[in-house]
Amino acid sequence: MTARAQARRRLLNAYLRETGIHDVPLGAFAVPLPATGRRLVVDVRHRSPTGHHDYGEHTQPGHDGLVAALLAELEASTGSAGAAELAAQIGNSVTRTARYLARPRSAPPAEPQGATRHAEQSVRLGHPFHPTPKSAEGFTDADLARYAPELGASFVPHYLAVARELVREVRVAPGQWVPDEVAAQVPAGYEVLPAHPWQVRYLLARAEVSRLVARDVLRPLGPLGPAVYPTSSVRTVCAPASPTSWKLPLHVRITNFLRNNPAEHLRRAADASALLPHLPPHPGFGVLAESGYRTIDADESLAADVAVLYRQNPFAHNGESPRVVAGLLDDQGELLLGLVAGAGDVEEWLRRYLDLALRPLLSLFATHGVSFEAHVQNSLLCTDGGWPSRFWVRDMEGTAVSRTGAAAAHVNPGSPLLYTEDEARLRLHYHVVTNHLGQLLHVLGRHGGAGEDRLWRLTRDRLATWPEAADLLARPALPAKANLLSRFTGRGERPLYVDVPNPLRELP
Repeated sequence: MTARAQARRRLLNAYLRETGIHDVPLGAFAVPLPATGRRLVVDVRHRSPTGHHDYGEHTQPGHDGLVAALLAELEASTGSAGAAELAAQIGNSVTRTARYLARPRSAPPAEPQGATRHAEQSVRLGHPFHPTPKSAEGFTDADLARYAPELGASFVPHYLAVARELVREVRVAPGQWVPDEVAAQVPAGYEVLPAHPWQVRYLLARAEVSRLVARDVLRPLGPLGPAVYPTSSVRTVCAPASPTSWKLPLHVRITNFLRNNPAEHLRRAADASALLPHLPPHPGFGVLAESGYRTIDADESLAADVAVLYRQNPFAHNGESPRVVAGLLDDQGELLLGLVAGAGDVEEWLRRYLDLALRPLLSLFATHGVSFEAHVQNSLLCTDGGWPSRFWVRDMEGTAVSRTGAAAAHVNPGSPLLYTEDEARLRLHYHVVTNHLGQLLHVLGRHGGAGEDRLWRLTRDRLATWPEAADLLARPALPAKANLLSRFTGRGERPLYVDVPNPLRELP
């Protein structure tokens, strides 16, 4: 499918989900637009129980008219005047998607670290329920060539030397933060921060940074150390042989918001990582801790624009080759279906995946009140002969802990990690079931030929044997993040949620 067709699919499916239209017939379908009364007809080729519908190329009106009609409907129904801005952002995303799709996809390398990188840089289409999954406002075309993971980018990070009296840091786990070849070049009395080359250019244009440079409490050291590659999130980077990867700030609007590291995010990630030793282990299930963060003592905005989170990277030397699940599922699941074909039995493959990934996530919430943000971009899968063998969750900033759960006893009462039980459960059900499981079963069922309804029934039967899944199975609805409405109304940081039918309960 073309970039424009993929954009229409995401926009339509987000609109239908967020306006409560779940009964979508096959064939010609007149999309309800009650606030404006416009006419919009699409050709439904596949109806998904979780809203991952597929459409034919022909629509009435065409692409531009469809986008305009849906955004005019949102403007009329919400009272927000965001149509022109979002239309431009959709165009930005389509242009970038087209560029990524035009680049021939390479075969996955045989060596472990290459396979990991290949999956990270294979997310060419992005979130299936987001109107602008590949927008990157702030990157020029030349910047994309240098820094876009979808184009196979790799670069040498820059470093900023900061006078020790200006450094603010928290360590919660062991880890080497500075490569040896960089540490040898750090001036006496200074610590260093890795920085994205684009971010350094942005920072040095800021007056307050120029004043720090003039005072000689901040020294730009330029590119140093080993090359890194950007992962699927664009701003988190990995040097394959390094025991630490870095979540860098990047003052670029990617999908919903600017990707810097504000203090609340830093603290939540550090508090979640410090909590990990208090949680029970589960065979084959692991969590990548952030070993801490470093920033500077400055105003909130500048501190967020230089702050770095340091993430453990055990795959540098343990021989494992995890693949990000988002990369396995992207573009009709080409990479995932190759793995499943190697295993040879899609139903048994799914059972093992559920046992390895889903059960520990549900168990940790049921027993300790801990909800990990295990959406597909935060989930890593190792396989053996195609079969699921190990599962990892990353990005501790998205963790939520119920105030009434057992784990709360190990968290400072003022921590941003703490939520009400309902809020923590909502986040778990959205990220793990609606987002992660919904896309996985769609790809296996639709593009692997197993049938979505059949796989949801198999999943329900598997979960029915788990006590920790009883609450999930009993719920008539699941939460879904309303990315379209949230983006349209400027609520990217505090998104809206809507209810969608729970396929684990609703299927006969």
